[in-house]
Amino acid sequence: MTAMTELAAGICVAIEMLANPAPLTLINQTPDEAAAIIGAVVERCALNGVPLAAIWMDPTLALELGLSDGVGLLHGGTPMVRLEPNLGRQLRFEKVELAGPA
Repeated sequence: MTAMTELAAGICVAIEMLANPAPLTLINQTPDEAAAIIGAVVERCALNGVPLAAIWMDPTLALELGLSDGVGLLHGGTPMVRLEPNLGRQLRFEKVELAGPA
């Protein structure tokens, strides 16, 4: 398994298991590396049956990645990009809330 695959798998488990997982902080990644990490996490979550509703990021990071608010990502599903000022280099992955029993 590559390091990226292991990273994505671990992040996906945290997203699945925790009601409010801690944000993922990108420190020294280039925009291409950040995009690869985001894509790998989204794809892993789709493979694991953990649908994502949104990925929250700072407007500056979104600009670096060529993304804008409300854009759907094509990796492993279609989570929406959502912008939140002051996140800096942090990403928050929001999973789809599945309806419970009626």
